Amino acid sequence: MVERMLEQEQAIKRVFAQDKSRRPLPQLTWQDISVLESVNNALKPVADFTDILSGENYVTGSLLPMLAHLEGVLEESGNDSKLTADLKRVILEQMEGRYGDDTIQRMMRKATLLDPRYRGDHMKPPKLHSTKSEIMEEIVREIALSLPSSTPGPLHAGEDGEEPPLCLRNKSLWAAFLRREQPPNTPTTAAPATLTDEQKVESEMTTYLQEMAIDGEEDPLTWWKTNEKRFPFMARLARNYLCICATSTPSERVFSTAGSVVTPIRSLLKPDKVNMLVFLARNIEI
Repeated sequence: MVERMLEQEQAIKRVFAQDKSRRPLPQLTWQDISVLESVNNALKPVADFTDILSGENYVTGSLLPMLAHLEGVLEESGNDSKLTADLKRVILEQMEGRYGDDTIQRMMRKATLLDPRYRGDHMKPPKLHSTKSEIMEEIVREIALSLPSSTPGPLHAGEDGEEPPLCLRNKSLWAAFLRREQPPNTPTTAAPATLTDEQKVESEMTTYLQEMAIDGEEDPLTWWKTNEKRFPFMARLARNYLCICATSTPSERVFSTAGSVVTPIRSLLKPDKVNMLVFLARNIEI
């Protein structure tokens, strides 16, 4: 609104001067214009970033690079008026209070690293190393939780009164015979080493960080869906973090939709029906 007033300054002055039907309207002085310009210079970058981060049809959780850029834009410059400099300082203090918490910082670093548009390009080596370790530990924990609590062992001969099938017994006897007949100095062929879950996750992370970042216009979720077979462990965790919204605007839109759904005529709807109607209203494209 402030920017619009500055654009239409001359038109507003003419309207105020020509309207004689009512009592005289206050005129915009040069001091008023100066204040509006100072406020606009400080708030314009913030408004642009707010519009971007308020979306819900694209990934916004990986906002760490954007915050770093915004902090650079809000740095005081020599051309700033005192009011503009004061506003920028207050905005930076508010941002520090909202995003300075260690838990929020760790979440943003993980989301940024799992975003193929950024990967680790926007983090210093110490932060990158710690974030990699946290992500790999989290993936390994999820793998451990997804495994069955107990794995039944193989049945031996005599258990439940059944013997192994004849083909399996013959195969075991043949293997034992080969081991017994093999000369002592003949080297055996080593079986291929089986990687542990930790090694698989580390290999995925190394390969992922070595690749080039994708274009900023591409959808990170589409990229993960396409490359899920290459990075099966990381893809599952990426979905958990990249779905996080950067602002509460999408939640506020849901409340607004709920207010439109639950009208006085529908006051007897049960909560589960309201939830279904709100879900349909937010997700069905008409």
